[in-house]
Amino acid sequence: MKRFLMIMLAAAIACGSASAFAAETAPGDDPSSSILSQVKNNKENNKANAAPSVKSEDKKPEAQKAPAEEKKNPAAEKAEAIAKYEASKAAKENEKAANNKNTAAQSQPAAKAEPAKTAPTKTTAPAKTVEIPATGAAVQPVKTPAAKTEPAKAEPAKIKPMQTAPVTGTPTPEAQKTAPAAAPAAQPAATGEVEAGRPLNPTPMQPGEPETEKSLIVDVDWLKANLNNVILIDARPESLYAGGHIPGAVNAPWTYFANMAAKQGTEKWGVVWAPATMAKRVGALGVNGKKTVVAYADGAGWGQNGYVVWVLRQAGVKNAKMLVGGIGAWKNAGGKIVKNRQSYKAVPFTIKQYVSTYTATTEWINNNLGKPGLVIIDVRTEPEYLGKIRPFQEKRAGHLPGAINIPRESFQTPESTVKSPEDITAMLAASGITPENEIIIYDTAGVRGAYVTMVLRLCGFTKSQNYDEGFQAWAGNPELPLVKP
Repeated sequence: MKRFLMIMLAAAIACGSASAFAAETAPGDDPSSSILSQVKNNKENNKANAAPSVKSEDKKPEAQKAPAEEKKNPAAEKAEAIAKYEASKAAKENEKAANNKNTAAQSQPAAKAEPAKTAPTKTTAPAKTVEIPATGAAVQPVKTPAAKTEPAKAEPAKIKPMQTAPVTGTPTPEAQKTAPAAAPAAQPAATGEVEAGRPLNPTPMQPGEPETEKSLIVDVDWLKANLNNVILIDARPESLYAGGHIPGAVNAPWTYFANMAAKQGTEKWGVVWAPATMAKRVGALGVNGKKTVVAYADGAGWGQNGYVVWVLRQAGVKNAKMLVGGIGAWKNAGGKIVKNRQSYKAVPFTIKQYVSTYTATTEWINNNLGKPGLVIIDVRTEPEYLGKIRPFQEKRAGHLPGAINIPRESFQTPESTVKSPEDITAMLAASGITPENEIIIYDTAGVRGAYVTMVLRLCGFTKSQNYDEGFQAWAGNPELPLVKP
C-alpha cells in the first residue's frame, strides 16, 4: 500500500510540471526562456518537498544562471553569423568600389603599402594621397607610387597640393610648351613630367641685379695686391681651414650662415638665418658693408665661395667677391699658407630685410610648376638627379617635375675656374634656356645652387633664383610631386 501511494505521488508531481511548462511556453517564445521556467518550477517543487534551508535558497540564483551561460542561444548564434557575413560582404563591396582589392577589406594595409614606394617621413602622410582632388577617385598606392605622380589631397599650411587629375584628359598647352622647351635633347625624361592642372597660382619672377666680372670675381694677382685691404673669408669646413689657409682669412663655412638646428627634411633646415640673427653673424666677421669682402673655397668643391657672396648680396653687401680658382689657384701661384686662426673685430651691421630677388621658396615653386617660360635646373650630380643615391639622407629620391640636370661642375673649366659667359650662354642655349626665361636653380640644401645663381647673374640671366630650402625640403614633404626615372 505504501509503495502504491509513492507511485501516485510521483505521477502527480510529473503532471504538475508538464502543465506548468505548457502554460509558460507560448508560440513564438524564446525556447531558452521556457527552459528556464521549467527549471524554476522544478526547483520550486523540489523546494516544497525537500524543505531546503536558507543557505540553499541563497544559492538558487547561481543555479539558474549557470545553464544560460553554458548553453548559447541558437537564435543569437545565427544572428551573429549573419551579422559577420553581412559585414564581410559590405566590406568587400566597399573595397571593390575603391579599386583596392589587395587590402582584403581592411583600410590599414593600404596606408602601410604607400611608404614602401615613397619613403615619407611620417606613416600617416601616405594616407592623405589616396584620392585625386578633382574627381575623388581612389588610387591604388602600390600601382601608382606617390614619388612618381601622386601628391596628397590634403592641403598643407603653406603649400597647395598638386592637382593631379586633368580637366580635359590631356596636358594643358602650358605644360606641353614648358617641359619640352626646358629639356635638353639628352634628357627626354624631363618631357611631360609636369602634369595637367599646373601652374596652380602663377606669379612673375622679378629680375635681380646683374653681375660683371669686376663686381663678382677677383683673381690671385688681384688678391695678392690687395690682401691687407679686404675681409678674407675661407668658406671651407673648419678641418680644411685648420690644415692651412690664406693669411688673414677667417673661417666661415656655409653652415655658419644657415640654421642647422632645425629638423632635416623641413623648410627651415639649412636655410639662411633670419635677418636679425644674420646681421650679428655678418658683423662678427668684421663685415661692415663698406670694406671689400673676398670669399674662397676649393675650386672643385661645392662652390661655397659663391654661397657666401650670395648670402652677402641678400644682406645688402654689394662689394663681396669670390676668388676664381679658390685656394688651389693661390697655391699654384706660390701664395703663402698659414695655420694660425684669424679673427676680425666685430663691427655693427644691420639688415632691415633681405633682397628678395635671390631666393625662391617651396611655395612659389609649387605654385609655378608648368608655367610657360619657367626653367628648373638641378645642379646636383647625375646619380642624385636620377634618384640612384641620396647622399644626404633625403626622405625621397629623384628630382622636381620638369627639372633638367646640369651639374654645378658644368659651369667650370677643367682648371676649376668659371667658364666664360659666352660658353655658359651657349651651353644653356643648347637646352633651350635664354636670359628671358625665369630660372630656378636647386641642389640639396642651396649651396651649389647659390654658386650657380651668382654665375648666371654674371652671364646676364638676371631672372634666376636659388632654392635655398633645397631638394631635401621638397623630398621631405610627401604631398609634393616628385619624379624618379
